[in-house]
Amino acid sequence: MKKQELRNKIGEISFRKELSSQQTGGEIIFEDEFSPEDIEKILIERMEKTKRQIQLLKDQGILMSPYLELGAERGQRSLVMENDFNFKGVASDLSYDMLLTCDHYGNKFGKNKIPLRVCCDAYNLPFLSDSIPFVFCYETLHHFPNPEPIIKEIIRVLSPGGYFFFDEEPCRGILQFRLFKAKNKIYSIEAQKRGIVKKIIEYFFYQKSCNEVDHGIIENDSIFLVSWKKMLNLFKNKNIALTSSKSLFATDIFRPKSPVKLILAYLLGGTMKGICRKEGTSEGGSDISDLFRCPDCAEKNIQSKLYKNEKSNLYSCNRCKNVYPEMNKVQFLFPEKEFKQLYNHLNNN
Repeated sequence: MKKQELRNKIGEISFRKELSSQQTGGEIIFEDEFSPEDIEKILIERMEKTKRQIQLLKDQGILMSPYLELGAERGQRSLVMENDFNFKGVASDLSYDMLLTCDHYGNKFGKNKIPLRVCCDAYNLPFLSDSIPFVFCYETLHHFPNPEPIIKEIIRVLSPGGYFFFDEEPCRGILQFRLFKAKNKIYSIEAQKRGIVKKIIEYFFYQKSCNEVDHGIIENDSIFLVSWKKMLNLFKNKNIALTSSKSLFATDIFRPKSPVKLILAYLLGGTMKGICRKEGTSEGGSDISDLFRCPDCAEKNIQSKLYKNEKSNLYSCNRCKNVYPEMNKVQFLFPEKEFKQLYNHLNNN
């Protein structure tokens, strides 16, 4: 099963560092990325959407604290969880620099409660099995060549009866041929101004062009519905909706009310969101900081809990004696070898 390569991870870390610097500091590095003002408007929209969706889930009685957000980027959605709902949890991401900007945006948007931030690898989530009642992500699963290992990790860390919520995942339609590469990058001014006819043509016949791909980041928007269904079938209980681009239709892909809509979903593709439940009965949440497991022991299929040293304030493993660094209130929880491959430059500063 194909996984992210080291070069993909290094590319993501490098690109996100430059992008975060541009969007919080104002230095122009990429001409075809959103300006600081534009990204702030987008983040406000994302936070408002997250607030509405989390409120709906809360109204259904779903336990959402402690939570884990995957691919948290700037932490805008975890800021909503902490400040608007008083939930406690972790904003996790591969990019240390993106997680750092959570302070900037928390201050910018008047959200003073900053989530616990953990820089880690989604292939090796640093949490004990059966421990977290709510895991969520937006626009994250398609950044892997095959999301199935990530979904399996989510299932592992979810507590019995826990829920996984996701949104904004692209699903490729059979009629999307991707014959050409788009001339303009997706966030460029030219791309934003293109008309509806051109957007439709690009949707069916063009591959997206973006800085992420140029830096080696995986943008896997070529996963067909049949593959998504196979992966999401790892959950016995699920409610997954696919909405076509431009909201022409929406359908539950596992329990469609209309066979015509399901056929259209296969043909046209679109964007997916869903709520999935792990079997079992939840016993309530614990403090998220008590749920960390040792990443190095996990590589040997050993589950060993991490403990915070009262003197150093760092997490360590009583079994293998490894100590995990923290910088600027961002906790690193990688296996030692992977940390050196990805972030050894921080130790040299």
